[in-house]
Amino acid sequence: MLNIKLKQFAPLLALLALTACATPLPPEQQAKADRMAALYKNIDDNYVPVDYIPISCVGHADTPVTGYSIQDLATTREYGGGRCGGTNAAGYPLPKQWRPGMKVKVSWKLDGQPWRETTTNIMRYESAEVLFIHIFNNDQVRVVSSNVYPSGPAHPIPFKSKIPPPEEQRL
Repeated sequence: MLNIKLKQFAPLLALLALTACATPLPPEQQAKADRMAALYKNIDDNYVPVDYIPISCVGHADTPVTGYSIQDLATTREYGGGRCGGTNAAGYPLPKQWRPGMKVKVSWKLDGQPWRETTTNIMRYESAEVLFIHIFNNDQVRVVSSNVYPSGPAHPIPFKSKIPPPEEQRL
């Protein structure tokens, strides 16, 4: 009979034993634990899944582009290449899903001229594909993600275009 009563109270006894060992943290350790919990929550809340994609430059300017780079959205790391044309397998981390306000800093050098830079929107995309940097006259730059190369009719910016589309994001 005593054995049955002990089995009934065993969970309660275990709980009492565990709570008796728990002591509150000193204030400075509790403050540190609270800061770490807030940091991890911030990371979880702001985590954005990315695809690592190639980048390419398309020159629409009258002067050839002899160098270009694009800065990562989250860090200051730059990805780029030499002349426009071809694809650079740079592994650029582009969010899998487009969201409003996605801006990037682009730097480029036209033949015989100093480096230039601007910040521009990434045009709306359905999936993270090749990231194309289109460089036009008058320091106009457009950035699009597409699975169609600029020579294809379904690319968002025609290859032979000399005028950039509006910088506003396509909806």
